Amino acid sequence: MARWESKGVFKGMKVLDFTIALAGVYTAWQFADLGAEVWKVERYNAGDQARTWDPFVNGMSTLYCAYNKNKQSIELDLSSQEGKEVIYRMVKEADVVLENFKSGSIDRLGLGYEKLKEINPKIVFMSLSGFGASGPLMKYPCYDAIAAARGGFAASNGEPEGAPMKAGNANCDTLTGIYGFNAVLMALIEARRTGKGCRIDVGMSDVVMISCAETLMDYGKYNEAQSRFGNHDRFTAPYGIFEARDGWVSIIADTEERWKKMQQVLGLPKTSEFADNAGRIANKEALVAQIEAVTRTMFRKEVEEKLLAADVPASEVLPFIEAFTSDHANQTEATSFAWQDKIGNIRFYNNPIRFNDEVCPIHRGSPLLGQDTRDILASVGYTEAEIQKLIDDEVAGEHMF
Repeated sequence: MARWESKGVFKGMKVLDFTIALAGVYTAWQFADLGAEVWKVERYNAGDQARTWDPFVNGMSTLYCAYNKNKQSIELDLSSQEGKEVIYRMVKEADVVLENFKSGSIDRLGLGYEKLKEINPKIVFMSLSGFGASGPLMKYPCYDAIAAARGGFAASNGEPEGAPMKAGNANCDTLTGIYGFNAVLMALIEARRTGKGCRIDVGMSDVVMISCAETLMDYGKYNEAQSRFGNHDRFTAPYGIFEARDGWVSIIADTEERWKKMQQVLGLPKTSEFADNAGRIANKEALVAQIEAVTRTMFRKEVEEKLLAADVPASEVLPFIEAFTSDHANQTEATSFAWQDKIGNIRFYNNPIRFNDEVCPIHRGSPLLGQDTRDILASVGYTEAEIQKLIDDEVAGEHMF
């Protein structure tokens, strides 16, 4: 059995997790953080491809470690009939199956929804792929930057005269993972009501498009595509990121009252061209130059404090290390230290969801490959002798890297 007892709102739930890379892995991570027992099924002697992605500490991918805490790893050869039989046993115990292989791949393995629902009719089965289960792109691979390119996100970001720009982090992956998580929760409610599960299809490119929903409205109204507008909003000014003496600061004066307070606090001259929002938008470059002529003489913190005191929304632009070590992050327990095998005690982000003001506990770091193979096999009824035979026959593994 598992070497720790899970707690949380999903205690007792079992998730059979075939996901790799990031988007589906992010969905599984939400279940693990909230108390579900997540069985991460990994390729024999290979594992999740994210294990091979830089950067590394003591041979462990820190990207893999970041998104797989609280899970358990079972290493299986799914191409073998014996490996499939292990899955068939596991699915009898499972509430949820998650997979994000290329569209149709899991069906060809004999582990698709139609097969698994024969074993467990209540199973909720989510397929998350780059382009969904239909359409001309369905069989093509997809990663975060591909989804950003295909879904319109990259084209709508960046400076007006510059190149399209993807996000610095895998926002398309993680947003898709949250959509997947929400979809599974809704399907579990329906399964509880009807006694029947379902198959869920989530396409990354679709998620990216809906995250840019206002662009469709713009096109429908003006019959033109949204242009890139960099660090400053198209419709409200000032609303953006401005240079300070020691970095950058975000400022939003979204009402005339706040603009007047901002002028007063920063000592900005009152000119007719900036008298209303329409004028400020029309003369945005001059507005930014006027504001930065002042903010460049001030420290980030100074700008933030003065504007917040006047009820003008503002924030320093914080590098990650300043963000997660800030007084606010410390007081809200945004991060915790936990043990990560092969690395040691490291800092993880806590799940931002709180139930009754309690932080979702981190039971363990991310598992080594096959670290829980024996425990999981025992939990679904295999004897010690049967487990050893599966390992000796290279059906199951515990390579522990």
